[in-house]
Amino acid sequence: MQIPRLPLVGSPASVGLTFQDVAFASRVDGVPLKGWFIPALGDSVLVIVHGGFQNRVDPTVDTLELARDLVHEGYDLLLFDLRGRGESGGKGRSLSNIDEDIGGAIDYLKSRGYPTGKIGIIGYCSGAASACLFASRERIGGLVLDGCFTSVKDMVYNQASIRGIPRLPVDVFLPGLELAAKVFYGYEAVNPVDVVRNVQCPVLFIHEEDDDLISTVDDVKLTDTSGNPTNMLWEVDGTVHSKAYQAYPVEYVAKVSEFFRAALMTTGQAGMFSQ
Repeated sequence: MQIPRLPLVGSPASVGLTFQDVAFASRVDGVPLKGWFIPALGDSVLVIVHGGFQNRVDPTVDTLELARDLVHEGYDLLLFDLRGRGESGGKGRSLSNIDEDIGGAIDYLKSRGYPTGKIGIIGYCSGAASACLFASRERIGGLVLDGCFTSVKDMVYNQASIRGIPRLPVDVFLPGLELAAKVFYGYEAVNPVDVVRNVQCPVLFIHEEDDDLISTVDDVKLTDTSGNPTNMLWEVDGTVHSKAYQAYPVEYVAKVSEFFRAALMTTGQAGMFSQ
């Protein structure tokens, strides 16, 4: 459950971007969160939610290069550190304080004048799971989930299988681990597959073909369970977990940009999710 705090390495300036250092409070408990706002002078904004053991400068994804490319596509961006990561306050916990932290980021963007229907979220790994859980409870304009697992249990099974650990020992020890997480950290498991049908905005699921944490079956299940026929699944050939952008940057940016252009335009014009 506990996550080490890694230092920031680099900034948007290192990829030629103009940016603002920003700070805002998480919802409810007011933990100070820090990030970068990168303007493109557009009318839509994207929030990048990093993976659990990363911060806003995620070398696995290469969030800085991705930010540069998305800004060139005309999207304003918010990169921020979840609590206990990077420069944000608080203690980092896996899959915890989701509504507080992502909600704080959304509230900050609303304070800058963005209507909800013009806000999109891109989440990676556990950040994708967190974004899915958040969007199941609060409307946004569009959602990209890159490497989102169906459930914590399925992800543990997948990792155990890769390491040659039989399923039986996992079945024996997992309930104890879940109980310990609940007792010591107050963690209550909520799984993306159980709530994805409640996400009302368009969703683009991205699955890396050689992902060793999440199977194709998982992302197909999420897409099917979502129940929205307009949702899309893109399986990226020959790449591993969270590396689709690095493997195919031009195609990745085109796919994500096209998705958000349609999703945010539709929700914005219809006024379905405004304020």
